[in-house]
Amino acid sequence: MGNATTPPGTVALIAAMVTPALLILGATSLVASALVRMGRVVDRTRVLAAAIHSGESSRLGVSQVRRRARHAERSIALLYSAVVTFIATCLSIALDRAGAGGPMWFPAALAIGGTLLLLAGGAFMVAESRLSSRQIEEEIADALARLKETRA
Repeated sequence: MGNATTPPGTVALIAAMVTPALLILGATSLVASALVRMGRVVDRTRVLAAAIHSGESSRLGVSQVRRRARHAERSIALLYSAVVTFIATCLSIALDRAGAGGPMWFPAALAIGGTLLLLAGGAFMVAESRLSSRQIEEEIADALARLKETRA
């Protein structure tokens, strides 16, 4: 990683900062996924709003879409918070190595906090995915019921 002119402390600092950087990369990937999920919820909301305006308000999963939106929003907020926490972890590692005199446990505490935020954000995405799956199943059942009604 280093060369003959690189001080060993610099190499150790960079090595210590790699782990939070990888966690940042993972967290931003989850943020991107959560934003796509939120976009799908917004699209579904627009379809529901158009159906309601056209007078077809029965058999619609409005409450599930609302809950999906809340789950996606919470997930996005938690995952962004995790990214910020991991960035703070990198900075605290650098300050610790520079001898800024902060508590030695602080970088580890930040990393653990960021990981917990990642876990919570992921849990909300799982909940949103389950709601989405349920909504799809209900829409298929509704479509089949309507098909039977039109044939009868």
